[in-house]
Amino acid sequence: MQLKFSLSKSIVFSALIMIVLILVVYFFNIPNPNMILIAGLVLCSALFSFGGGVTAGIIMFFYTLFFFSTDNSFINFTSQNLQKVFVSLVGILADLLLVCLLKRAEIQAFSEVNELTEKLRDENERLQTISLTDALTGVQNRMALRHDYDSYLNREVTVLMLDLDKFKSINDTHGHETGDLVLRQTGTAIAATFGNENCYRFGGDEFLVICADISEDEFAEKLGQIMNNRPTFDDNGKTVTVDYSVGYVRGELEGPNSLRALFSEADRRMYEAKHRSKRAAEAPDDK
Repeated sequence: MQLKFSLSKSIVFSALIMIVLILVVYFFNIPNPNMILIAGLVLCSALFSFGGGVTAGIIMFFYTLFFFSTDNSFINFTSQNLQKVFVSLVGILADLLLVCLLKRAEIQAFSEVNELTEKLRDENERLQTISLTDALTGVQNRMALRHDYDSYLNREVTVLMLDLDKFKSINDTHGHETGDLVLRQTGTAIAATFGNENCYRFGGDEFLVICADISEDEFAEKLGQIMNNRPTFDDNGKTVTVDYSVGYVRGELEGPNSLRALFSEADRRMYEAKHRSKRAAEAPDDK
């Protein structure tokens, strides 16, 4: 493991480690101090990479000159000790390069693993988003609704069911492309008004909105915005506006069953509104 320090801190810590080891070998008169100091070199290289390794290597080399020189002069050496200095220098360089190159390879490998892990995490999040989103309308789907059940418990919620009037006739008369356009417009409208996190496509042309901790006035205002922002399509140059039927109910949730009961009640009220609208449309005009 590489400790994450700046270059200046790596140099300081490496110098301190090597100075402590030098004091140990000096005061305990260890006959072959390089055996101890090489361990410090490897440690500093492993912990601090090239910055720490080079610092430790330089300090170790100067102590080698001090230790093997005649009368600790740093200059005069016997031929035998000069060979020891040369061998020590080669060992220092070899150990420094080997350990630091291995550390660099380790860091690169960890970086690649972290990059792959991040990509995998992003892909998993993307797939989860896809699995919880209705591909056509962009709002959440029923799987997302099951996933969100617990977040609504022990809260007062308003449940809205919204259904497109005469949607089958739109598909049959104007084609599924027009029907898909109407559904997308509806999904966009309710998500923009109530927030996508509160909106679900509940069925073919039926949408569900669950608003937690919202006042009646705020909900009524948002519902009014929806009713004034109905989907449209072109019919031979004529703009046709599609009507909604809605039903909603308020209640405090004590468990999943109470949420399902609100769904059923909102759905019942929505179909009552749809039938009233149908009867009104079929009634003869007053004369």
